[in-house]
Parts: sequence; structure tokens; C-alpha cells
Amino acid sequence: MKRTNKDKILNRRINKRLNKEHIILFLLFCLVLGARLFFVLQEQGFDYDAYNTLRQAEHIKETGLPLFKDPLSYSGRTIIFPPFFYYLIAVFSFILPLTLTAKLIPSLAFSALVLIIYIITKYITKNRTAAFIAALFSGFVPIIYTSLSQVSVYSLSLLLIFLLSYTLLRIEEKGFATLSIVLAVILLLTHTSIFILLISFLVYFLILRLENQRLNQREVEITMFLLFLALWFNLLLYKKAFFLHGISFIWQNIPTLLLSSYFKDISFLGVIYAVGIVPLLLGVYAVYHIFFKTRNRALTLYISFGIISFIMLWLKLIPFRAGLLFLSMNIIILSAYSMKIILVSLGKTKIRGLPNILSGLIIILFVLTTLTPFTTTINIHKPPIQDIKALEWIKNNTQEDAVILGRVEEGFLINYIAQRKNVADSNFLLIKNINQIYNDINYLFTLRLESEAIRLINKYNIDYIFLSTKSMEEYNISKLFYADKDCFELVYDKDAHIYKFLGCKIE
Repeated sequence: MKRTNKDKILNRRINKRLNKEHIILFLLFCLVLGARLFFVLQEQGFDYDAYNTLRQAEHIKETGLPLFKDPLSYSGRTIIFPPFFYYLIAVFSFILPLTLTAKLIPSLAFSALVLIIYIITKYITKNRTAAFIAALFSGFVPIIYTSLSQVSVYSLSLLLIFLLSYTLLRIEEKGFATLSIVLAVILLLTHTSIFILLISFLVYFLILRLENQRLNQREVEITMFLLFLALWFNLLLYKKAFFLHGISFIWQNIPTLLLSSYFKDISFLGVIYAVGIVPLLLGVYAVYHIFFKTRNRALTLYISFGIISFIMLWLKLIPFRAGLLFLSMNIIILSAYSMKIILVSLGKTKIRGLPNILSGLIIILFVLTTLTPFTTTINIHKPPIQDIKALEWIKNNTQEDAVILGRVEEGFLINYIAQRKNVADSNFLLIKNINQIYNDINYLFTLRLESEAIRLINKYNIDYIFLSTKSMEEYNISKLFYADKDCFELVYDKDAHIYKFLGCKIE
């Protein structure tokens, strides 16, 4: 009877502790979600590339299928991509307006990442305080807030990748092998970034062998199975692009002049700015401690993951922001281990409450050191309302098969707002001679020689030229130099300009 009462008391304490833990986590999730939505919902528009996601979701909602054959992009072309993210947006848009869904789903995914980081760090450190601080870091790290105006597929792929890494760590436990395969399949249908994790596992196995540690046979088998599955799936999906572009397929066939903006050089200062000095220092100390003082298999995986993320950034094999997202989350996971070491050491002192005081100081220091990067990072990159109005004019006042010239960055915007064909957009896969196309578009905004401009306009069958306020700013012009009254008509002149080509020929 006494034993039964003790068990009941113990169970009540455990349940109370779990309930408190769940409440704190839920409040943290709500805090992160609220912070994101506070900024996101203040803005009416989206990033330029987000309009492609909106158009795909609308097409899925109307037909049930993605827009693989696009009559408007590049005036008609084939597109290849994993469609799961677009389906997710489309399904939820049956409940909420599409524009609200497009803001809400990425915000929910980034906020849910807080819970995943907590689960991972708690499993590794067995310390709830360290795990909570790491989760807090992951919710407010500055790099997360660079995607506020985007409908970013990385919001979902990041969540799935770290959840998959957690299930692979617990692969020996019942049900986790099946869950790993299910998550991997969803990730394959979402984005190609699964390769970052799988390559990280290969490095992880190599490090374990160098340290003379035994490899987990189940981990190796599942990793190799998922690697071959990913290779097979992506070979089927992208084989045409690979044979057409060769090695440039790795860089998504991006025009040479644009590569520097897509794949920036990584610097130590850039990492500090993206992650914050506190998580970075704690993460670096964790790497030192694991390699030279202790051995921790799970953290060795996240060290490998961080190394691969850094190498891919350095070699420009991954977009700059995406690479920093992966690198920052791995650094934060490692920082939890350092915090555990510090908190356990302080817990052995005779000063009561010292671990709690230090935890509070770490959080305050994190807030103070990331405040400036956080505020400067929130830079909403979206089309001005003047450009949107000009495109709406095109939609209402031009023929449906008209071809509109705009900057490459504005291609998706032309498709979605004006519902007209563009000359080019920022999906470069399966496009031949992309460097020539990109250069020709730039020339058409800066040329002074009318004959050359007319030759290029006829080459691409252009009917209208959209000179947006952003184009004027980028090219430092206020009008098209070659647009005389014989061959061009200025049909719209309200901040942005729209020129109609009158069909001249050069003999």
C-alpha cells in the first residue's frame, strides 16, 4: 500500500513536470509564431519569386495538378520540380484565402522548428533548461527573419530535415525506421536538400571510424537506402536538365552574371551576423569539447551536418540564405551541449539558483547581441505598389497572348499579376542559352541604338516593355533611350512606364 502511494505521488510529480514543460514550449511556439506574423501580416505583398508559388497553388486548386507545362513562363516552356510544398499551400487555401495561407504556412513551419530543436537538444543533453534556451535561439536567430516576404520552401524542408535527423538518431527504437522513410519520401517530394543531410551522415560515419567507434548497422543501412532512393528519384526528375546543362545543373543553370547574388562568399562576420555571437561561441566550444574531451555520437552527427553546410556555402553549392539556415540550426544544437556543461558545473556549487541566473544572463546577452542584426535583417523585398498597378493595367488593356518584357526578377510577377507571357524569369532549368537571354534583356533596358533594340525585340516576339520603378532604379534610367514615336508608343506613364512595340522591322 505504501509502495502504491509513493508511485502515485511520483506519477503526479512527473505529470506536473511534463505539463509545465508542455505549457512553456507551447508559449514559446506562440511567441515565435506571433513575432513572425506581426511582421508578415503588416505587408500586403510578397517577394518576387513568391508569385510563382501562388500561381502553382492556384493551378493545383483549380485542376488538381501542378503547372508542369507553363504557357506563360519564357513564353511557353516545361518546368520540373518536387510539388509537395505547392500542394500543401493549395490544400490549406480551401480553408483560408490563398494570400493568407502563403504567409501562414511558412510561419507555422519556422515556428514548429522551435519544437524540433527542443526535442533534439533535450534528447542529446538530457537537460531541459539547455534545450529550452537552444529552442529560443532557433526561434529568434536573425537569419530566420530574412524570409518574411518569401513563400519559402526551405521553411518546410528545414523542419523535415531536422525531424528526419532526429528519427535517424533513434533508429533502433520501434517505429522510427518507418517514420524515417516516410519523412524522407515527403522531403524528396518537397526539395532536393535531403542530400545535405545524407552526405552529412556519410561524414559522420567517417568521423566515427577515425575515432575507432563502432558504426550502428541500422543507421548505415537506412542512410544508404535513403541515399540511393534520393539519387534514383532525382535522376528520374532532373535527368533532362542534367543532360542539357551538364555540370551547371548543380548551380541551377543560373546566368553567370547572377551567380554572385545567388551564391555569395561566406565570411566569419556573416556567420556572426546570421547566427549571433552567443550561439556561435557556445557551438564552437561544443565542437572543441566533443573532439578533444568527450565523445558524443549524436552531436558528432550535427558537427558533420554543420561542416557539410559550411563546405557547400564555401563552394557555392547552395544558395547563401539556405546554407546559413542549415548552418545556424546546427550551431544552435551544438550550443545546447555547451550550456548543459556550464549549467551542470554551476549546479555543483553551493550558490543556489546560480544556474537559473546564468540562464537568464545568456538569454539577455543573446537578445542584446542579436538585436541589431535582427532589425536590419527584416528587409521586405517586394514589388512596389506602382509596379503592381502597372501590371494590372497590362492585364486589363492588352491581348491575352501578349509577350511582356520585364527584368528576369519580375518574370513571375508578370505571369501572376498581368497573366501574360514573359521573356524570362528566375526558373532557369531547361532553358538553353540562358546567358545570352539574360544579357539581351539587360541590353534592352540600357541600349541607345534603336536598330539593335528592334532586332532583339523581334527576336523574342515582344509586344510590350514594362519599365518598372525597380528597373529605373537598377539601371539608373528614367525612360528607354531608343523608344521613339515611330516604333514605340508610351501607353502607360504613372511612375512605372509601359511601352507598346508597333511592329517595326530592320531591313
